[in-house]
Amino acid sequence: MTTQRLLLVGGGHAHLFVLEALRRRLPEWRDRLQVAMVSRDLHTPYSGMLPGLIAGHYRHNEAHVHLAPLAAAAQVELAQASIVSFDPAARVALDDCGRQWDFDLASLDIGSAPPLDRVPGAQDHALPIKPVDVFLQQWRAFQAQADSLARPVHMVVVGGGAGGVELVLAMAHRMAGRRDRVKWSLVTRGELLAGYPRGAARRMARHLARQGIAVLTRTDVLRVEPDMLHFADGSTAAYDALLWATGAGAQPWVAQSGLACLDGFVHIDSHLRSVSHGHVFAAGDIATDPLQPRAKAGVYAVRQGPVLADNLLRTVAGQPLAAYLAQRGHLSLLGTGPRHAVAVWQGLSWEGAWVWRWKDAIDRRFMHRFSDWDVPTQFNS
Repeated sequence: MTTQRLLLVGGGHAHLFVLEALRRRLPEWRDRLQVAMVSRDLHTPYSGMLPGLIAGHYRHNEAHVHLAPLAAAAQVELAQASIVSFDPAARVALDDCGRQWDFDLASLDIGSAPPLDRVPGAQDHALPIKPVDVFLQQWRAFQAQADSLARPVHMVVVGGGAGGVELVLAMAHRMAGRRDRVKWSLVTRGELLAGYPRGAARRMARHLARQGIAVLTRTDVLRVEPDMLHFADGSTAAYDALLWATGAGAQPWVAQSGLACLDGFVHIDSHLRSVSHGHVFAAGDIATDPLQPRAKAGVYAVRQGPVLADNLLRTVAGQPLAAYLAQRGHLSLLGTGPRHAVAVWQGLSWEGAWVWRWKDAIDRRFMHRFSDWDVPTQFNS
């Protein structure tokens, strides 16, 4: 029996379910498959808990999944690196440490990052919210320096989607005792929380106002200069620190690889498989199915995970693949800074401390699912 090589690129939410399936079904594939995971981070941030981490409600370990014990339990080789070149035709990838990874089957789950290159100057002067570890490092440094600031500072977040709104509310809450030292602003090119029900957007707008956060809607950033934002209408705004939370962009090597792509994201079919290279799968933000268009949100990566895991093992076994059907809507739970949240479902919205407790229970249940795994010694060589 020929052993196939499976390469998992990235440690995103969907790939956690792949590790879970590999661990659970280890006797089924152990003699058929050799699996490696290449991930930039060994501690994968869980997107649902990041606002709470920034706001001070969680410790670092509570909001990050540790990949090493999961990989060990699943008998998967784990390497901390970033893929910089991927050739699906030759079935080979290269990481930033110079290591070559040969594969027969591959799966991509590397997420996305704000596309700073779309606004001149943003790459040089703005801090994107992803990679998360870089952002958190800068955020902690700012907190440590806040009491020694020579003057009050103006922090600006660009991006009025859920990520940007939760981010600025969490930061403002964490710095609530230093309101005399920090001024906050949120800038968005469209309406606040476009795509959400207007009732939910109004609820979040009230929380922004209570935190003293200035909101500029329908304000398009034309270019960024040191300490100054230039808007499309000719106006300007000074800033001391600029955080970027707009949209989603893909890593350049994805489109350069030869995989069929849409706006830089892997074009997949209903089986989460590349439409141009059937031995490559993709899930999460890096993947796009035009027949099931959905927002780039972690909830879809979580829902894709079990189907992705099953289809990878079905491919190895030569079995027909299962289809992934994206739900038309999903429950959104938006943190408002303190232990309080807004729930959004089917055009309706509610809020309160009870929503936060609901959200906290859901998030902790997810984290518990991917912690405290035992290495199955009976399968060790």
